[in-house]
Amino acid sequence: MANRICPICFGKVSVTAPVVHSDGLDCPHCGRNLELSRPSRLLASLVGLLGAAVAFHYASLTMADILDLREWFLPAVASILVFGIVSPLFLLLNADLVVKPDAPAEPISATPAHGHGAHH
Repeated sequence: MANRICPICFGKVSVTAPVVHSDGLDCPHCGRNLELSRPSRLLASLVGLLGAAVAFHYASLTMADILDLREWFLPAVASILVFGIVSPLFLLLNADLVVKPDAPAEPISATPAHGHGAHH
Protein backbone atom coordinates (compact mmCIF):
# COMPACT_ATOMS: atom_id res chain seq x y z
CA MET A 1 0.00 0.00 0.00
CA ALA A 2 1.29 3.43 -0.88
CA ASN A 3 1.17 5.51 2.29
CA ARG A 4 -0.22 9.04 2.00
CA ILE A 5 0.81 9.58 -1.64
CA CYS A 6 -1.33 11.45 -4.16
CA PRO A 7 -2.15 9.03 -7.02
CA ILE A 8 -1.99 11.89 -9.57
CA CYS A 9 1.26 13.74 -8.81
CA PHE A 10 2.87 11.26 -6.36
CA GLY A 11 3.37 14.04 -3.82
CA LYS A 12 3.45 13.18 -0.13
CA VAL A 13 0.51 14.28 2.01
CA SER A 14 1.06 15.06 5.70
CA VAL A 15 0.65 12.27 8.23
CA THR A 16 -2.38 13.72 10.01
CA ALA A 17 -4.29 15.03 6.97
CA PRO A 18 -5.95 11.71 5.98
CA VAL A 19 -7.09 11.09 9.55
CA VAL A 20 -8.49 14.58 10.10
CA HIS A 21 -10.07 14.98 6.65
CA SER A 22 -10.82 11.37 5.71
CA ASP A 23 -13.84 12.14 3.52
CA GLY A 24 -12.16 14.77 1.40
CA LEU A 25 -8.84 16.55 1.39
CA ASP A 26 -6.96 18.48 -1.25
CA CYS A 27 -3.51 17.43 -2.40
CA PRO A 28 -1.05 20.14 -1.32
CA HIS A 29 0.87 19.72 -4.58
CA CYS A 30 -1.65 19.41 -7.41
CA GLY A 31 -4.89 20.44 -5.66
CA ARG A 32 -6.93 17.32 -6.59
CA ASN A 33 -9.67 16.23 -4.21
CA LEU A 34 -8.62 13.01 -2.45
CA GLU A 35 -10.18 10.62 0.05
CA LEU A 36 -9.25 7.46 1.93
CA SER A 37 -9.59 4.26 -0.03
CA ARG A 38 -12.25 1.75 0.96
CA PRO A 39 -9.67 -0.90 2.04
CA SER A 40 -8.02 1.63 4.36
CA ARG A 41 -11.36 2.47 5.97
CA LEU A 42 -12.35 -1.18 6.35
CA LEU A 43 -8.98 -2.26 7.75
CA ALA A 44 -8.99 0.62 10.25
CA SER A 45 -12.47 -0.39 11.39
CA LEU A 46 -11.48 -4.06 11.66
CA VAL A 47 -8.32 -3.31 13.64
CA GLY A 48 -10.31 -0.97 15.90
CA LEU A 49 -12.97 -3.62 16.51
CA LEU A 50 -10.34 -6.25 17.28
CA GLY A 51 -8.66 -3.91 19.75
CA ALA A 52 -12.03 -3.14 21.33
CA ALA A 53 -12.80 -6.85 21.69
CA VAL A 54 -9.45 -7.47 23.39
CA ALA A 55 -9.99 -4.51 25.72
CA PHE A 56 -13.52 -5.71 26.57
CA HIS A 57 -12.23 -9.21 27.33
CA TYR A 58 -9.43 -8.04 29.63
CA ALA A 59 -11.60 -5.45 31.37
CA SER A 60 -14.29 -8.11 31.91
CA LEU A 61 -11.74 -10.44 33.45
CA THR A 62 -10.50 -7.78 35.87
CA MET A 63 -14.06 -6.80 36.88
CA ALA A 64 -15.37 -10.38 37.25
CA ASP A 65 -15.52 -10.38 41.07
CA ILE A 66 -17.24 -7.00 41.39
CA LEU A 67 -21.01 -7.30 41.60
CA ASP A 68 -22.21 -3.79 40.85
CA LEU A 69 -22.50 -1.35 37.96
CA ARG A 70 -18.76 -1.40 37.25
CA GLU A 71 -18.87 -5.04 36.15
CA TRP A 72 -20.49 -4.25 32.79
CA PHE A 73 -19.94 -0.48 32.54
CA LEU A 74 -16.14 -0.32 32.66
CA PRO A 75 -15.53 -2.99 29.98
CA ALA A 76 -17.93 -1.18 27.61
CA VAL A 77 -16.23 2.18 28.21
CA ALA A 78 -12.78 0.63 27.79
CA SER A 79 -13.75 -0.97 24.48
CA ILE A 80 -15.21 2.29 23.12
CA LEU A 81 -12.08 4.21 24.09
CA VAL A 82 -9.76 1.60 22.59
CA PHE A 83 -11.72 1.61 19.31
CA GLY A 84 -11.49 5.41 19.19
CA ILE A 85 -7.73 5.31 19.71
CA VAL A 86 -6.68 2.27 17.66
CA SER A 87 -8.57 3.11 14.44
CA PRO A 88 -6.97 6.56 13.92
CA LEU A 89 -3.55 5.21 14.90
CA PHE A 90 -3.88 2.56 12.22
CA LEU A 91 -4.80 5.25 9.68
CA LEU A 92 -1.78 7.33 10.73
CA LEU A 93 0.43 4.43 9.69
CA ASN A 94 -1.48 2.99 6.71
CA ALA A 95 -3.58 5.59 4.93
CA ASP A 96 -4.01 4.91 1.22
CA LEU A 97 -5.43 7.81 -0.80
CA VAL A 98 -7.52 7.72 -3.98
CA VAL A 99 -8.99 10.43 -6.17
CA LYS A 100 -12.46 11.34 -4.96
CA PRO A 101 -15.12 10.74 -7.62
CA ASP A 102 -16.85 13.90 -8.74
CA ALA A 103 -20.33 14.49 -7.38
CA PRO A 104 -23.14 15.34 -9.82
CA ALA A 105 -23.36 19.05 -10.60
CA GLU A 106 -27.09 19.38 -9.90
CA PRO A 107 -29.23 17.31 -7.58
CA ILE A 108 -32.09 15.56 -9.34
CA SER A 109 -35.38 16.97 -8.07
CA ALA A 110 -38.64 15.08 -8.15
CA THR A 111 -41.12 17.21 -10.08
CA PRO A 112 -44.72 16.12 -10.48
CA ALA A 113 -45.74 15.03 -13.96
CA HIS A 114 -48.09 17.19 -16.01
CA GLY A 115 -51.74 16.80 -15.13
CA HIS A 116 -51.12 15.47 -11.64
CA GLY A 117 -51.49 18.71 -9.74
CA ALA A 118 -53.40 19.34 -6.55
CA HIS A 119 -56.49 20.74 -8.32
CA HIS A 120 -59.11 18.29 -9.52
